[in-house]
Amino acid sequence: MDTLIVGSGYAGLNAYHLIKSTLISDKPEFIFYTAATKNLIFGRNLRYSKRLTFVKGEKVTDFDLKSKWVKTDKNDYNPENLIIAAGCDKTEIINAIMRIKEKSKISISSEDPLIDYLAIQLAFYFKKLGKEVKYHGSFLSYLGENISKTLMEYMDKYGIKYTEKPEDIIPSCKPSYPFEFYKVDQNLKYQNSFILGDLIEGFPKLGELAMRTGIYAANYLKNKKTSPFKPIFIIIIDTGKEGIHIRSNKLWGGNIESVKISKIRKVMKGFIERYYLIRNGKMGILYYL
Repeated sequence: MDTLIVGSGYAGLNAYHLIKSTLISDKPEFIFYTAATKNLIFGRNLRYSKRLTFVKGEKVTDFDLKSKWVKTDKNDYNPENLIIAAGCDKTEIINAIMRIKEKSKISISSEDPLIDYLAIQLAFYFKKLGKEVKYHGSFLSYLGENISKTLMEYMDKYGIKYTEKPEDIIPSCKPSYPFEFYKVDQNLKYQNSFILGDLIEGFPKLGELAMRTGIYAANYLKNKKTSPFKPIFIIIIDTGKEGIHIRSNKLWGGNIESVKISKIRKVMKGFIERYYLIRNGKMGILYYL
């Protein structure tokens, strides 16, 4: 199967692990941003990246999604199948987190409601550091009333108050150059190419969700399945003492809404931060918990 995959993040790697095709990325490594964020906040010596020998280090300079060709600084490609999973540029987000970390009083929110989960997780992390923390947002209300009520309850429990005037805004994720956000069809296609992960317009920038777009695209190509992709929002929020495990597809008009809380889920989140690096980015555990 002649397939080119662009991007070595959650989506691209999980497509690769199933079809073992050519994979290129401007940085031939996997960065697990959940672990990277914790490392950034707490200054721990937690490994969050891994160089991957099966990734070809090449930078895309031009492309055409309809004709399915890609030009890089080293090669020209015209594959039978093209998968774009280049992710988004998180530089501004990381810089914002570093600036906010230096403050003793924080009032946090997110520019994009679809990454509000990050503002909530950061609020818990900063509170654990002993800072005075306030939050502004919807408590992920688009995922369901029970989820938002639970988050509201636990943020209040740990002294994270609500504010109408946030000063510390987590910026939106920007598409990696030279790509943009694309509105895909039910099979994750735009024109004649697959668009996966963070580059899908209207999808939360969520690693677990990106992972499943990669698995879907690979299985589509292997089996020629045409059943629609079924997105679901899955994440564990670490409160410092327990994990709030959230599952919902209400953002896409579904009726799934689940929230489970336990100390073991916090432990599992920490395990995942190490496990996915060992597995070279091959993910999937969180879906079955």
